[in-house]
Amino acid sequence: MFKLKQNIILFLLFLCLLSCSSNPVSPIDPKKNIFITKPEVAFNIKNLPKQINVFYFNSNIDAEDSSPLLQGITDNYYYYKEEIGYAPELNFIDFSDNIYCMENMTLLKESFSIGLLFNQDYSLLDNNCYQRFLKLKGLVVTKNKIMGVKELKLREFNINREVDIKNLLNIAKNNGGLRAIIIDDSTTKDKALVEKIWKNMDGEVVSSVSSEKKISSQKLLSEILLMEQSKVRGRKISRIIGLPIKTEPRKREDIDSIFFSTSLSNARSLKPALEYNFADNISVYLIPSWSEDEHLTDNELDLEKVMISEMPFLLNTNTSFQKTNSRNFAIGYDAYELVLLLNTSSRRNFNYFGLTGLITNEYPSIQKKSLHAKVIKGKLEYQGYDY
Repeated sequence: MFKLKQNIILFLLFLCLLSCSSNPVSPIDPKKNIFITKPEVAFNIKNLPKQINVFYFNSNIDAEDSSPLLQGITDNYYYYKEEIGYAPELNFIDFSDNIYCMENMTLLKESFSIGLLFNQDYSLLDNNCYQRFLKLKGLVVTKNKIMGVKELKLREFNINREVDIKNLLNIAKNNGGLRAIIIDDSTTKDKALVEKIWKNMDGEVVSSVSSEKKISSQKLLSEILLMEQSKVRGRKISRIIGLPIKTEPRKREDIDSIFFSTSLSNARSLKPALEYNFADNISVYLIPSWSEDEHLTDNELDLEKVMISEMPFLLNTNTSFQKTNSRNFAIGYDAYELVLLLNTSSRRNFNYFGLTGLITNEYPSIQKKSLHAKVIKGKLEYQGYDY
């Protein structure tokens, strides 16, 4: 009898442990906004591709860019292998090896392909290789749209920083900030692009400059805001009346917005310099450089009141499944997620809250929106996705 009771107790303990292991507590607080989630889709493995072919560039120049993209794909591959047992044949084909492009491949009828052209110009591909690729069923990840894809089996996933710039400038415009100063640096070199976009929105560019290492942020902002001219006027008045006078420099009054297109480290230096030059009441908008994978911290006091547009995982949003530190990794991760979603509901509308942003499928187009947040008392206050 004792042995029977012991076995029953052990059995109940086993059930409790099994329940805990199969239903882990998510670190996500349901009371907070969640901007990264796995799709709530019950994938039918029988309907998913039996083979996934990943086309990428592996030249010496591009290897550093392609590695995180591939890592993002393989990490998500192993996630679904563990979670639902989906483990298709995964092939990697070097696009830069044009001579043998697809010649030795056996493409299954149920195959799906991913073309990673995010950091490359597709026109550089061997034409024969490129034409073969266009005939495949799959997804192509690019910065710029490819002509003629709508008539093919390929779907496009465009990720372009210029779209993020337009979205953030649109927020500035809706907030009433039409007279702007634009500051870029050596990591972006795009003040002319930002100026063009802003003018097309009927905005006024009061000044457009580059932040250089040889010029301190304090000196740069002082010159832009005409603080030195204010001091000169005070000295002139003092000479005219022949008496020393006490003056407080005043910034120019013809601006209401400042756009930073810089690295995060540079922005952390520029924003305090604004406050030092009596310009803390001007709205500041930041599009971080994509050439550096810098992370925001939990206490960004130097970026107080700055509006930032970025991929959500770089804005420290909660996620219950994956941590990452590279934009290219996030792009690869989301590309693999789209493979599953498109093979489940390619012609249906869906929203996927991915690492790169809010991805919306409205057949035949796939759109991505970045998240924007404002720094309040050093903390990120999420505003939602760009509009």
